Amino acid sequence: MKSIIVTGASGNMGQAVVKRFAQDGQKVYAVLGLGENSRLFSESAMAQNIDTQFLNLTDETVSEGYVKTIVAKDPAVEAAVCIVGGWQPGTLSETTGYELDKMLKLNFYTAFNIAKPLMEYFERRGGGQFIFIGARPAINPAEARNQVAYALSKSLVFRLAEIINDQGKFKNIRASVVIPSVLDTPQNRAAMPDADMSDWVTPESAADTIAFILSETGSALRETVIKLYNQA
Repeated sequence: MKSIIVTGASGNMGQAVVKRFAQDGQKVYAVLGLGENSRLFSESAMAQNIDTQFLNLTDETVSEGYVKTIVAKDPAVEAAVCIVGGWQPGTLSETTGYELDKMLKLNFYTAFNIAKPLMEYFERRGGGQFIFIGARPAINPAEARNQVAYALSKSLVFRLAEIINDQGKFKNIRASVVIPSVLDTPQNRAAMPDADMSDWVTPESAADTIAFILSETGSALRETVIKLYNQA
């Protein structure tokens, strides 16, 4: 049985990922934000496979303490799926330092603060995997120009994965980035009621993709960037 840390577990994709791994019989350490629904997974049929914690992952000390506590009690931890994130519109001229800082904290620091201590553990352990969530504006300037802070913050996630892959080469440590186009969520349906939702990516298909990367079949993948676009 694998043990997997999933951050951003309360979001649409996060819930799908937690449920997918719990149903597969894996031990899931689900990280939720402070003040979020404390009963989110407690009434699940797979509740015995889900350990829930509420943390501010923008705090480096808190994040490091959490990782050290989890790996000390469960040395089988071999993967982290970092899903925490947020979105901010705005062109270059409209983007403030405050907005950029907010996006960096949500989209990059929350991943970095988990990856740094877990990378140290994976090197001692002899292997491990990271899954990060990218964004199309981070690799497409035409989309980035109207969401500059978001695109810049997400671009650092790709660089972090590259650094991990270089440092983890020959150590059985890998980082992958999954890039969804438009997720089929209640929030996006409300925001874009006239769109063709069949073109979008469901949270469940994103969870399936992540499960594949972490599976034995996906073990040959390296430096993986998956564009999960569907038709959007």
